[in-house]
Amino acid sequence: MSRKMICYDTQSCVRCFSCMLNCSVENRVRLQRNGKENVEKSLNTDYPHLDYLTPIRKEFGKYPEARQVTAFHHCNHCENAPCKNFCPTGAIEKRQTGAIVINEKTCIGCRACIDACPYDVPVFNAATNRTYKCILCYDRVENGLQQSCVEACPTSAMFSGDEAEVIAEAQMRADRYSKAFNEPYIVYGKDRVNGYVGNLAWLTIAPEKDVAHYMLPADPYKASMLFHSFARTSGAAVAAVTAVGLGAHFVYWLAKRKEMISEYEED
Repeated sequence: MSRKMICYDTQSCVRCFSCMLNCSVENRVRLQRNGKENVEKSLNTDYPHLDYLTPIRKEFGKYPEARQVTAFHHCNHCENAPCKNFCPTGAIEKRQTGAIVINEKTCIGCRACIDACPYDVPVFNAATNRTYKCILCYDRVENGLQQSCVEACPTSAMFSGDEAEVIAEAQMRADRYSKAFNEPYIVYGKDRVNGYVGNLAWLTIAPEKDVAHYMLPADPYKASMLFHSFARTSGAAVAAVTAVGLGAHFVYWLAKRKEMISEYEED
């Protein structure tokens, strides 16, 4: 199965939040499908850790130039997936669709994924001692359905599909907005953002001047994880050098030992 993508078009969004509601409902229905909760409990219990799509409104400037943006806090499903790379138990997998998924049964609640994520997405639930985040509705997609948030959007501000077609549609919209509003619009995540995350499976169309306001940093990374990665790589290199040194020392010792035995036999 080819890589799938979602795109959020900030210009077409009418802030109805149908995507957020449908995401929440889908995750509760998923509890029923997986036999974890009955219908009544799954729909009437508060599960904040299962709200994978959170709208955040921000206002900038002063009257009469004030303007408002609505950012969505969600997993971007990075190509390089730092959360997956730093998970010590292999609880995070990358599906064929590109979805980055936390396996609840394998997760030990160490929160390394939280430390690694430059977008601050994973949420730890103390009640279950597990970490949660958007799974890009991989179970729906792999069965021929759309993601729940995309299905609910009434204006096609959220759309999804194969990688090539989503990128083409997103770029076409960005070019059209740039021309119509006489200011540059970009498709964040279409190209490699940086070496830490790669490109993204969740794209965002936004005015270039507002990208940071949509919680999309130009160079997302976690310095602590970069140091950790360096230490891990350096540690492996040091271990390899040490092993080679010990091996060379053993060969030298063995040669000297044979030489001593030979001299003793001659005497």
